[in-house]
Amino acid sequence: MARGWFITFEGGEGTGKSTQIELLRQYLVERGWTVLVSREPGGTPLAEKIRELLLDPHYDPDPLTELFLLEASRREHVERVIRPAIERGEVVICDRFADSSTVYQGLAGGVPAKTVALLNEAATSGLVPDRTLVLDLHVEEGLERAHRRNRDRGGASRIDDSPPAFHRRVRDGFLELARREPERVRVVDALGSPDEVFARVLAELPEALR
Repeated sequence: MARGWFITFEGGEGTGKSTQIELLRQYLVERGWTVLVSREPGGTPLAEKIRELLLDPHYDPDPLTELFLLEASRREHVERVIRPAIERGEVVICDRFADSSTVYQGLAGGVPAKTVALLNEAATSGLVPDRTLVLDLHVEEGLERAHRRNRDRGGASRIDDSPPAFHRRVRDGFLELARREPERVRVVDALGSPDEVFARVLAELPEALR
């Protein structure tokens, strides 16, 4: 059986990852692919419990504590969900993966790059996405969208409430990743209608999936 594909979506808060992931899922299913959609942190019952802790505004872990929790969640997710699906020949679409730790806890949070890379490697056993799509949006626009989403859902997110300077470092961090790894990491302008953005997403997919 042929190996499947691993596609991840990254970006700051409020950039529209969930919308684009659903549009891509529909597109691929219509073309005969078996698609598994997941997210980080999350993807298994244990990992979802860790997600609840990480997003709870009542807690304020430092970046290294946050990273340890994320890597525990990631290990569970990779071994129980992502890798088996890829080996079955499916397309796995994931809302965030190890690049988020490189940026959020590393480049924006201050955890040394070597530490983040070591823990990412341990958690993933070297699994790297085939293509990573970074949805890029001005920080102010993204935060406005994120806060509006939280109000509509009647919830709050600790990450969304971080200072704007933190979110600017996050955006800069993802753009830096794209400069470092242009073959894998592609930046997609997230400004516009969902269909307009999705056309840009399709243009950056591996040719076999278009």
